[in-house]
Amino acid sequence: MTGIRIPSTGHDGIAWPALPSPADAALLALMYQFERSEWWSPETLLAAQLGQLEGLLAHAARTVPFYRERLQAAVEPGAGRLTLKTWRQLPILGRQDIQEAGAALTSSDIPPAHGSARDVSTSGSTGRPITVKTTEITRLFNRAINLRYHLWHDRDFSATTAIIRIPDGNAARAAAGKDTGWAYVYPSGPTLFFDVTKPVSEQLAWLERQNPDYLVTYPSNLAALLRLSRETGVRPAGLREAITLSEVLDPAVRAACRRVWDVPVTDSYSAQECGMIALQCPEHPHYHVQGESVLVEVLGSDDAPCGPGETGRVVVTNLHDFATPLIRYEIGDYAEVGEACSCGRGLAVLNRILGRVRNMAILPSGETFWPRFYSDDLAKVAPVRQAQLVQRSVHDIDVRLVVARPLTAEEEERLNSVILEYLGHPFTLGFTYMDEIPRSAGGKYEDFVSLVEQ
Repeated sequence: MTGIRIPSTGHDGIAWPALPSPADAALLALMYQFERSEWWSPETLLAAQLGQLEGLLAHAARTVPFYRERLQAAVEPGAGRLTLKTWRQLPILGRQDIQEAGAALTSSDIPPAHGSARDVSTSGSTGRPITVKTTEITRLFNRAINLRYHLWHDRDFSATTAIIRIPDGNAARAAAGKDTGWAYVYPSGPTLFFDVTKPVSEQLAWLERQNPDYLVTYPSNLAALLRLSRETGVRPAGLREAITLSEVLDPAVRAACRRVWDVPVTDSYSAQECGMIALQCPEHPHYHVQGESVLVEVLGSDDAPCGPGETGRVVVTNLHDFATPLIRYEIGDYAEVGEACSCGRGLAVLNRILGRVRNMAILPSGETFWPRFYSDDLAKVAPVRQAQLVQRSVHDIDVRLVVARPLTAEEEERLNSVILEYLGHPFTLGFTYMDEIPRSAGGKYEDFVSLVEQ
């Protein structure tokens, strides 16, 4: 990507800070480029991506032991310019490949201009945790995309943001009294942190006291907060927007947030090992792939690209990570491809992110499908506060419930009928009652998990 220069004014004429630091200047230059490249045609964007990928492939073949033979055909003398056809002939990289490769997937000669490298580890929600290295360049692109996210959705940088999630380094900084502004480059309001593992009643009481402008949390936690808020009338009165991350966002949660708090929900799609992948469009609920940073392919069972309306496996390549290049990396998620967006941006569209293979139910025939239910629907027939379905075999599903009081036999029978109607198959359901359904180490919560080998 070329043509970068530092602008004198920013989004909607807002003046950039005077005398920015070198890091901020680089970020502003990248933002200036982004404000133009998001309007490129898909063809222009693809040509730029393929040009960047040529350099990435050459670097990986030369300095990354894992790729020396794997990429030989694509980079050998006489191979010519990289084409989409050649690209699609490259092998797909799985999580097991990354685990088994270990240090052989790390470059022995990271370009000095890319800055320092550091380890990033996934939470292992797929059962296959991995560790990769990222550079200052990849972190710069992630910061720029994060800033684009705020600008796209017209967020007020002077506002207060509340974050309810698993505690991290930023929460520790806040606890130590250090700066916790939430926007890069621009001065921004404070960021407040609360531990998502605390009871929902404590979270909601804290939100009411702090009364933030923005709330950042997981979709499942937002659903729990909305449910309790509706029951008790307690709410953060000044909230402007709920921002969700890390989990699949059910449309029912969007609707509930508008109904209970009268605020919109904005979502994004990211992964620790790849950074920001897609952001919600400023004008629609679907997502725009961040094509300046990643190439995303959505592939069917035959590895052919999916068309609009079709669902397939998400395969991601970070265009700028020269430390641990993840080339055609099958991340483990499924997504639905969208049509070109009426907003005019040339960035590719994902209608929905559907989640991981382990979130698919499997029938005795071997057929799989995405089960969808919302705890609020179950609460209409019984006092259910939280629910999770765990498929243990092709015939049996364990229904884990957190309830306000013990259920009657009649309520269990009605729940059984409602859940089977959602699933569309006569599974045998067993009910397990819990005080709390635990989250993963990374804070994620899945409402359906299959333990059946697929």
